[in-house]
Amino acid sequence: MDIFDRAQEVEEKERAACLDWARNRPSMLPSGHCYNCDEDLAAGKLFCDADCRDDYQKRTGRK
Repeated sequence: MDIFDRAQEVEEKERAACLDWARNRPSMLPSGHCYNCDEDLAAGKLFCDADCRDDYQKRTGRK
């Protein structure tokens, strides 16, 4: 195994780690506003309540 083989292995591991991170990160981050009705929210929340969450999921097809 030469230096180029080792470099290729490192690159493959780094690429796999980056892809794994991108696939598993949350797709929606708290913004301070409800994603459905745009009302102000407490820190860390995505939606006002379950109704807003359900409406958003129906409208966008996201979960």
